[in-house]
Amino acid sequence: MKQTEYLVIGAGIVGCSAAYFLAKDKKEVIIVDRTYPCNEASGVNAGGLELLQQPPKSLPLHVRAAELWDEFQNKEGIDVGYHRTGGLYCILKEEDLHILDEQEERFAKNSLPIQRLNKEQVKEKVPSICDNVIAANFSPMSGYSNPLKAGVSVLMAAKKLGAEFMDHQAITKIEPDAGGGYTAYSENEEFHARKILIACGIRSPRLLDPLGVHIELEEKHNMITVTEKAPHFIDYTITTPTMTMKQTAEGSILIGGGREGYGDLAVSERKDVSINGLCFNVREAQDIIPSLKKLSILRSWSGFEGFTPERLPYIGEAEKYPGIYYAVTGFCGYCIGPAAAEHAIRCMNGQDYFKVKEA
Repeated sequence: MKQTEYLVIGAGIVGCSAAYFLAKDKKEVIIVDRTYPCNEASGVNAGGLELLQQPPKSLPLHVRAAELWDEFQNKEGIDVGYHRTGGLYCILKEEDLHILDEQEERFAKNSLPIQRLNKEQVKEKVPSICDNVIAANFSPMSGYSNPLKAGVSVLMAAKKLGAEFMDHQAITKIEPDAGGGYTAYSENEEFHARKILIACGIRSPRLLDPLGVHIELEEKHNMITVTEKAPHFIDYTITTPTMTMKQTAEGSILIGGGREGYGDLAVSERKDVSINGLCFNVREAQDIIPSLKKLSILRSWSGFEGFTPERLPYIGEAEKYPGIYYAVTGFCGYCIGPAAAEHAIRCMNGQDYFKVKEA
């Protein structure tokens, strides 16, 4: 049996960040994962850290996440591939202009900088952009990080501070101990902890439902396409109502969007891309930046993600099992992950934290 003060279940960006914050606070912590760190949604997304598309109620949490991403990279010395480039939310249809108005309204309520751009101003920022973009909002706080390294880098920093990580530990059940605390069981190990944080993303309900905590998650299958490297020509992240695009520091173009791949966790762990959806994403990216047609696609992939009905994160303590906590992101989980982890620890410490019912 492994003994620890804190057990974190799930080594995505939320779990890795939580382990780091706990270890930084000199807490004894073990973090476990069913496979490898950031092997699911936290490692297969496009890395966008956008603010303009976020729900009004979770926007303050996304602002805090942006601060934490910056702190990881530029203060803590953890290379998460973070770049605060600023981001454009582009509109191509007149009937979608109301989206920009709504963004301006909620940014104003949160005292956040935002700039409305007309077609000519958009062209000034991105000379390669097409004339189909009729208007855009610009947020200087948006950016991106590298999901291939971010979570793992945060986990390695946690380990340097004393956290212990164990892979291939699929926790199947959690039971109270007679002497206090809880025991979490995997196939080949038992973990005794005073406090447990469940941060398993789309798989969290498997552990939470038996504990009397039901979180409704809509299964999603996000798709990403990456091109060959090119000389730098896109300075900002670009988002539309159905597509995201950015050029990485290495030169590749990452294209994602609302069109999904295939998968069904109830049946299989397998997920796959939708060729039709992938083509729609790529065509939209090419319509906005025509020069992308010159670049070859290197790879496309998909991953599981869970959306809550309100697109808000659920953070709290299991009412019937004091000492068991959860942090389940409900939309743009990678983006908001560090802040969700921070608020989960605030919950553990009896402090004020983000609550959906009060948001």
